[in-house]
Amino acid sequence: MAHGMPYQLNLGQPKRRSIYIPAIVGQVRYSSTLSALTTLRPLAMPNEVASLISAPQTPPSAGVNVWGGVGHVKEGVLADTLRLKSGHAVPNVSMASIYDAYQTYNGKKYPVTLGTLSLGGTKPTHVVQGNTFNMVTAWEHWNQSATLSIPSYSWGMHIGSVEPDIPGSLMLGGYDQSRVLNQVSSQQVDPVNNIGALKISLEDIGIGVATGGSPFGFQNQSGLFRWGNSTTTRGKSVEVDPVLPYLYLPKDTCDAMAANLPITYNEDLNLYFWNTDDDAYQNITSSPAYMSFTFEKGARNDQNMTIKVPFQLLKLTLQEPLVEENTTYFPCYPSDSYTLGRAFLQAAFIGVNWHEGNGSGKWFLAQAPGPAIGTGNQQTIGVNDDSVEASKNSWEASWDGYWVPLPSNKSSDQSESSSSLSTGTKAGIGIGCAIAVLGFVGILTWLCITRRKKAPNPNPAVADQDDSAMMFFNKTKTTYMNEMNSHELNELQSDMGVQEAPGSTTMRHELL
Repeated sequence: MAHGMPYQLNLGQPKRRSIYIPAIVGQVRYSSTLSALTTLRPLAMPNEVASLISAPQTPPSAGVNVWGGVGHVKEGVLADTLRLKSGHAVPNVSMASIYDAYQTYNGKKYPVTLGTLSLGGTKPTHVVQGNTFNMVTAWEHWNQSATLSIPSYSWGMHIGSVEPDIPGSLMLGGYDQSRVLNQVSSQQVDPVNNIGALKISLEDIGIGVATGGSPFGFQNQSGLFRWGNSTTTRGKSVEVDPVLPYLYLPKDTCDAMAANLPITYNEDLNLYFWNTDDDAYQNITSSPAYMSFTFEKGARNDQNMTIKVPFQLLKLTLQEPLVEENTTYFPCYPSDSYTLGRAFLQAAFIGVNWHEGNGSGKWFLAQAPGPAIGTGNQQTIGVNDDSVEASKNSWEASWDGYWVPLPSNKSSDQSESSSSLSTGTKAGIGIGCAIAVLGFVGILTWLCITRRKKAPNPNPAVADQDDSAMMFFNKTKTTYMNEMNSHELNELQSDMGVQEAPGSTTMRHELL
């Protein structure tokens, strides 16, 4: 069957609120406003909808701590027609009807304000109680209209950012190549429950500076991915999930990050608040400083790849009802389940090819650009493609003009180096000083000899021994002989050949 071009969905601006209930039945999910979707047929109470398959449940209040709070929800499974902005209708779409839903924060109940959209799973349809429902992306690939079909059961996405303004990109059946930089990691989706979770081994987390001076006491630091008392150098499996807002990591890891940043842990919300009055805050969040996330590339333990998330993207804003007034926070959320949510995906591209929908699939992870994205470049994903091709664009160039490099530290480093002399330099100075001292002694000696030559000899019978003395050397010692065989003792004559300056072959210098 011939297939058309990828279909691009226009994404509304992602929101930074932190109240989320997944309004879908167990598939890979995307959380944002989709302006490409028309309003669905309004639903009354679910039991009044003819297409309702599973009666709404009224469970007791259920803990949903992974979302950042506790809540309550009534839900049912139903099907409805979804119409895309292009006018193409997708019938019998699998949906989860959620109503009477709320989450609890600080003892108060708040309504749920955001739903999610499924982009597929390892199977092309969703089966509930013997009833088969369509998945949007699969239907767009396998529907009977060749002119409207997308090339494959696949998608590619870069969520983007609110500040700085990085528009989101989501394509069904393809991807925007301008959103894919540097290396691309490709690995199997997790087939458990046919959900197709996007899991990968996270090897390390670090801090670096792309260009210019550093707002830290270092240019690069690694080894921040820590948990318990573990001393292993191997990574841990993490899930990449666009529905969740934060970086869900071990408390030890969050604390290791906090040790280098002007942030304070808030125990009530289990988040870290930026100390915006600290001078370091502005230097860090406006400069080319970034957090680096190093992953095992392509499920191989001999290759890694790194995603860099500038700190500009990690100064997020909490709003009501979590806080009474807008508060700037750092999105590390201590958790026993390791997940990288939208905070990470602001700077990363992800995509999936579900292939033939036979229970498997490959998913892709790559560095995404900054605000200077450049011209989009739409590419298709073939049915059998196991990876996507990156663009030649530079990540640093995509941020040029949006960050402010700090003055270089090189001059201060050089100054520090000159004040802290190396051992070799000290030795050279010491040798030079010793040579200068010996030279000075030699000059004094020469002056003394010259003066004595010029002075009259009060006893001509006695030869001037300084002038006539000669030295003869044997293998064991130096013997001074008087040319005239005088019996008078020479003041400097000695069988040991003692000299004014010690004649040791190994000189010791004060500066060594």
